[in-house]
Amino acid sequence: MADRAPLTLAVAYPSAVARPLTGHVELALGQALSRRLPRPDRVSGVLDAMFERIGGAVVSAEMLDRLTSGARAWLLAKAAQVFLPGKHWFQAQCTSCGQAYDLSLSLDELPRAPKPELFPVIEVETSLGARRFEVPNGRVERALARCGPDEALSVLVRETALAESGPRDIEAFTEGDFTAIEAALDDASPDISDQITTHCPTCEEETVARLDPLDFAFPTTKGLFRDIHDIAKGYGWSEPDILALPSPRRRIYAEMIRGERRR
Repeated sequence: MADRAPLTLAVAYPSAVARPLTGHVELALGQALSRRLPRPDRVSGVLDAMFERIGGAVVSAEMLDRLTSGARAWLLAKAAQVFLPGKHWFQAQCTSCGQAYDLSLSLDELPRAPKPELFPVIEVETSLGARRFEVPNGRVERALARCGPDEALSVLVRETALAESGPRDIEAFTEGDFTAIEAALDDASPDISDQITTHCPTCEEETVARLDPLDFAFPTTKGLFRDIHDIAKGYGWSEPDILALPSPRRRIYAEMIRGERRR
């Protein structure tokens, strides 16, 4: 039985070269973080805005689609550390008593699973015989974001199947097949967890805090536009010139202008 070539790149936790941080990067981040976009598109937009190269190759939409879900989560955490280096305080809610509590954490402490031995292609014995699958990537994430909860498992299996008979197999697989395929894909997918297990300081029960860098780690464009306005008004510079400034230098100029106004 013929199989299609896998799309998923065989890299678990790739190296990355960040773009120099300028207003252009911050503007691209602001556009990528629009709540109107599905989460997979937001992640791809952040990675495209933040990184010049991933795994030694120039970043492209095709590459970001082919990265494993775990690699994408890993790179998202790396991008977030540009703005939140070292330890920071986060607020979470206890899953037992519901009380809010503070958690001190560095984003590089998020648990990371080791690279599985079988990666990125696995073989699963099903009621139809052996079938090969590739671990989920960005393209699969986007397909899952477009479907409902009841369709998610069949979409996952369809999108990761390598056999040309995949569409027909979906109709013939048993419930046990779907369960086995999902479990095998999960075991074969390297991942960085967005959950931290700790103990609630109020009830002392074990609780889990979920941290999504998209929710808190990246700057909004509000401060950027304020800087552009103040610098353009104070120095008469054009917006493209201001956006091209390194972000730390832009903020220094903007703060100098505001300081003079406060005198």
